[in-house]
Amino acid sequence: MPSDESRQAQTPLKLFINLDGYGLGEFEASKSAIARPWRRLFQDGTDPGTISYVLIRTPNQATHVLGSFCETPGGRLLFFPGCKGRKLSNRFNRESEISSSLEGVVDHITLERHNCGWHITQVLPAGERSVAPKLTQRTEVDSRMRAWFGITLRSLISLDSVPGKLWFTADCPVSDGKRRLRVFRERGAASRVCQLEIPDVPRNSFLQINFFIDYDPTQTRRTVVTFLPKGPPELRKAIETPQTMAAQLQGLNIQEGRAMVKMHPIDWNGDPTVDVAFGF
Repeated sequence: MPSDESRQAQTPLKLFINLDGYGLGEFEASKSAIARPWRRLFQDGTDPGTISYVLIRTPNQATHVLGSFCETPGGRLLFFPGCKGRKLSNRFNRESEISSSLEGVVDHITLERHNCGWHITQVLPAGERSVAPKLTQRTEVDSRMRAWFGITLRSLISLDSVPGKLWFTADCPVSDGKRRLRVFRERGAASRVCQLEIPDVPRNSFLQINFFIDYDPTQTRRTVVTFLPKGPPELRKAIETPQTMAAQLQGLNIQEGRAMVKMHPIDWNGDPTVDVAFGF
């Protein structure tokens, strides 16, 4: 049965996000990781909170969308990945090397900051959203720092492109249109762009980006767990990987500076079995 909101009179909107200075040209991409956080507002009526767009930049100045973070008023941290396809091809358990797939594609990953629980929201083939089974509480890998998740990319081609202006469409209830547009303007003006600097990824290599939540960002982190895949089923052949390496972490402040999302990009020799895989 249709929801009360879906039965209300709707007005179609065409909006844009200005990324001038980060990308070139303009195009419409309503399913981009840049646009999807705003669905919470226009489709669900929910304040998306503080939005941060994370872009990847290589030495040759190529720029791609890694994803978008939403720090919601309710205390959740959401990440919308910018991977084309966004499929959870591998839900890693690197100790037992278990591989599995979701029925749908990954829309966003949610961290419950109060208890460090997390879950994945997928989009099913018919378009409905559903929450995949809740996963285990995040592991503490250092004093007051927890692992959240990782992304393995065969190449940067799998990531969304960055325009100078990104257009998206949305349907909005006429009765609440003014409020939602006001929130869009206010949250849009306060949004941030974070650029993650990475080296060029050589041929026969892959990019691993691990995400950690640091609840004491004043601490100096000298080493960090790599969480690199070691072989099948994630890679076509077994490889040698270090358990830890020097911490070259790039961060994004959350909770008004009381915590930080730390991102650790690693390029490593190996041949992934899929273009995009999520894990931890």
